[in-house]
Amino acid sequence: MDPSLVSSLRLICPQNATKDNTVSLDQNQLRTNLFDNSYYVQLMRNRGILQIDQELALDPRTRVTVMSLANGSNFTTLFGQAMVKMGAVEVLTGTQGQIRKSCRAINTDQNGESKN
Repeated sequence: MDPSLVSSLRLICPQNATKDNTVSLDQNQLRTNLFDNSYYVQLMRNRGILQIDQELALDPRTRVTVMSLANGSNFTTLFGQAMVKMGAVEVLTGTQGQIRKSCRAINTDQNGESKN
């Protein structure tokens, strides 16, 4: 991780913090609220907040894709195409899975029981 990013994160999120501090996954402060490729640019600069995200830029299997998204001006087009593909993925109901109302919790019925 970029040493200057490590220093700033230690100030924001000290090891024994008593409050819940959050940071943006996109470290470009001027673009945090914009929908663009800045996140991928930050990964290429070794400024990924989560190790698993940074691994996208380091792993030879995904590095080319991250580089393309970081350098390309067609991010929104590619994102739109990916969303269409995701929308076409069918999820079987019943015991095969569920589309969650909240990604943090399984769907439950009025009695609090799992809805599979």
